[in-house]
Amino acid sequence: MDADHDVDVLEALADQAEKNGWVAPTFRAALIARERIFPTGLPTQIPVAIPHADTVHVLKSGLGVAVLARPVQFGEMGGAASSVDARVAVMILVQDPREQILLLTQLIGLFQTPDWFDRLEEATDLDGLVAIFGHLLTAEAGS
Repeated sequence: MDADHDVDVLEALADQAEKNGWVAPTFRAALIARERIFPTGLPTQIPVAIPHADTVHVLKSGLGVAVLARPVQFGEMGGAASSVDARVAVMILVQDPREQILLLTQLIGLFQTPDWFDRLEEATDLDGLVAIFGHLLTAEAGS
């Protein structure tokens, strides 16, 4: 994804999720508002963002993944006014709030795996990205 700002990334992910029937029309605004209050950038070796909104806006559980053409600044999770230059954004869509903690834990574990980003960059199309990311996440869940 080619984007200049975090809002561009959030809007594109939310719009795609809504187009595919995964989220309610209220999701986009809720996602952006939540990111402003509770930033989701992680300063891992390859910086990432894990944006999400309250479960009331989600119609179907899943993930949205964007490999960014160039780093995009996201506020740091738990950081006071600091930011990270994210290379990937993984939007979490869950209907059950209990799923969110489990998925966040799995993703954070995945993002600490040495070659996860190199593997994502091997994808040549959307199907390849989905397959690689799914394999990585499944492998992380099994560890």
